[in-house]
Amino acid sequence: MINLKEIRIKKGLTQKELADAINLSQETISQYEIGNRTPSIVVARKIAEVLGVSLDNIFFGSDISK
Repeated sequence: MINLKEIRIKKGLTQKELADAINLSQETISQYEIGNRTPSIVVARKIAEVLGVSLDNIFFGSDISK
């Protein structure tokens, strides 16, 4: 999730706030951001929904579906 941290910060959310919004731990969000873990597609969709962006934007840096 190469852009997760950047997008999260731009949206004004802390790791804890994002984690709370999708019922995960702050540590899990941290692990996603540094690349040690990859979320399931269900969790990735929840993250995208909370952040108001596409999955493509989080994973690839732009909305490649356009």
